[in-house]
Amino acid sequence: MGSRQPPGPPPEVLDQAIAWVVRLSSGTASAGDRAACDAWRAAHPLHERAWRELQAGEDCFRTAAAAGPLAYATLARAGGRRGQAASGRRRALRVLGLGLAGIGLGLLARPFLSPERIPYSAAVGERRTADLADGTRLQLNTDSEVEVAYSPLRRLIVLRRGEILLETGDDAGAPLGRRGFWVETAHGRLEAIGTRFAVRILPDATRLHVTEGAVAIHAGARPHRVARAGDTFLVAPGAVTPAAVPGLDPAAWADGALVAKRMPLSDFVAELSRYRDAPVRCAPDAAALRVSGVFQLDGPDPVGRALDALARTLPVSVEHGPGRTITVARR
Repeated sequence: MGSRQPPGPPPEVLDQAIAWVVRLSSGTASAGDRAACDAWRAAHPLHERAWRELQAGEDCFRTAAAAGPLAYATLARAGGRRGQAASGRRRALRVLGLGLAGIGLGLLARPFLSPERIPYSAAVGERRTADLADGTRLQLNTDSEVEVAYSPLRRLIVLRRGEILLETGDDAGAPLGRRGFWVETAHGRLEAIGTRFAVRILPDATRLHVTEGAVAIHAGARPHRVARAGDTFLVAPGAVTPAAVPGLDPAAWADGALVAKRMPLSDFVAELSRYRDAPVRCAPDAAALRVSGVFQLDGPDPVGRALDALARTLPVSVEHGPGRTITVARR
């Protein structure tokens, strides 16, 4: 008589192992998460067995890539009701021949945690609006680029350059319930809490301005900080500091305008230059002049119209130079 196979780990242990695999595959796991997983594995032989059996399936799973769409759909259906999420995951894994059957969790987790990233961009001088599947409205300012990565577990916007404004959707159609909403830049991560907010990449930091709701700021190992309506912060690795935008409404561009209130002319000209594919400069002798007004970004040549308005209301001249450069100088 052949040897009898020992019983597998109980369902609750399998659930714990699945949770650890998903967590450590998420791309956001910390050293503390990995240490906690190691401690869980060492706490009982069944923990280690469940872990190894899930991990061992990775090589087999690479040869079963065609099962990917079925795996995705099955797990999504299994998690359709929160109260049955744990048992649903176990049933889905068994139906698909994963977990203890040796097929592995890798491809199953990939569409949840590493979905395809869809790019959106706006050229210099262009502003663009996109309505996303969860009801979120994404607005891109001039010369901006993002990647959108939505999965059944989270919503992620990666801002590569430029500036965006987001009005987060209620995510009513998510099969596993409302998902977290994150914006990621090179300087930190922002977690939206039902809100409207603008994010801009600066040379050494990310600027966050919240107009409605709240946003949790995560920068390096520091505890997160919550920004609320009216707050502006600069976010850098390990540093979150309150900030001001001297004289400029930081979200008015989304409504098609630059709104300045006693803004230094040098700063206003730098802002205008973002909307033109050739430089606009401010001469040092005019830098300290102050600008107030509402300058429309819609319609033809918004930069030229704004410069004409400056020449009519301030003691400055607009000088055209080589390479289509423009200099605003004092008269």
